[in-house]
Amino acid sequence: MKGLGHKIRTLRKARKLTLVEIAEKTGIDQATLSRLENEKMTGTLDSHMRIADALGVRLPDLYDQIVNKVHETRERIIRQKISTFSHSSGAVSELLTTGILQKKMMPVLIKIKPHGHTENEEYTATSERFIYVLKGILEINLGKEKRVLNTHETLYFNASTPHHFKNPSKSESWCLSVLTPTSL
Repeated sequence: MKGLGHKIRTLRKARKLTLVEIAEKTGIDQATLSRLENEKMTGTLDSHMRIADALGVRLPDLYDQIVNKVHETRERIIRQKISTFSHSSGAVSELLTTGILQKKMMPVLIKIKPHGHTENEEYTATSERFIYVLKGILEINLGKEKRVLNTHETLYFNASTPHHFKNPSKSESWCLSVLTPTSL
C-alpha cells in the first residue's frame, strides 16, 4: 500500500508523537512501526486499526490518499487501454479525455494516413457527430452521400447514419471528432 507509511508518519509528526509513544499506545514494536512508515512492510488490518486509533483518526481517513491513488492508477490503466484505437486500414483514433462513460461528449483526434480510412460506424438514433478538419483533406462517406472537407472545414451530422472517413490525399489528415452521447 504505497503511501500508507508516508500518511502514518505525517499524522504522527503533526500530533508531535514519537515512534516510541505510538508503540506504547498500539502494542506494535517500534521497529515494525518504523518499517511501516518507511514502506518496507505493509502491516495487517489489525495493526492499521490500532495505529489509526492511536493517531485519533478513523481507518478510512488513514487510507484516503491510498484510495485516491488506486482510483488514479485504475483511471490511467483504463485510459491506456482505450485511449488509442488503431485501424488496420491506416487510421488511428485517440480519445482526448478520460472518464468518457461519465461524460456527454466524446472528443477524439482521428489521424488517417494517405489513402487510409476508418471502419464503417453507425451509432444510436440520438447520436450526433461534429467533425473539424485540422489538417489535410477528409472524405466523409455518409450513407450514400460523399462530402469532401479541407483544412478548417466542419461537418455536423446524425451519427446514426452509417459513415466512415477516408483520406484521398498523399499526406496525413487529422480531424477532431466530437460524438454525443458517448458510446464505445
